[in-house]
Amino acid sequence: MDVVEKLRNSLQADLISRDKYFNSAVLITLMKIEDDYHFIFQKRAKEISQGGEISFPGGAFDLEDIDFERTAIRETEEELGISEEKIDVIGKLGTLVIPNGVIVEAYIGELDVRSLDELNPNKDEVERLISVPVKFFMENEPKTYYIKIENKAFYCKDTREELFFSAKELGLPARYHGIWKGRDRKVYFYSYDGEIIWGITADLIIETMKLLKN
Repeated sequence: MDVVEKLRNSLQADLISRDKYFNSAVLITLMKIEDDYHFIFQKRAKEISQGGEISFPGGAFDLEDIDFERTAIRETEEELGISEEKIDVIGKLGTLVIPNGVIVEAYIGELDVRSLDELNPNKDEVERLISVPVKFFMENEPKTYYIKIENKAFYCKDTREELFFSAKELGLPARYHGIWKGRDRKVYFYSYDGEIIWGITADLIIETMKLLKN
């Protein structure tokens, strides 16, 4: 085998070890209400993962999706109750990698509707929809806190039982023999009309605001 030629034909720009992560996509949804653009958020139903939190529509990549943009569109259709014909994907914001093993491919799109009443959110996943003027985020800075990250080595048996492996027996340096510290993660918090917008959603807002302010 010609190793160099094989690599030359196979190299592509993508995240390394992507298949080890939970791969997902979201659509940062915009809608024009009268003369102002608003972000459209959903408050997640209490019974689902991260219930009660504020997010943009999105979810896990499905093997039937041709790409991550398709994932973002599909999830927006399902969660907001809107047809694809009324979703205009403006472009891709970027890729967000979260320390807990999640990759988020983020897209920005405009909804061709003029009122939340034109949407029919999936009640199994969405408690209610929330619109926030873009200018609110232009005029208000978020509060900033930090989350301390700690690492603990373990492996799972077929029964999903967590068993801790011996870093010492594996010959790893002493700092890995117990719990070791990771890099602290900066977390943003916005407060709007009694709701808290934070975490991944706030990260996406911050990056979108950078584009608008520049």
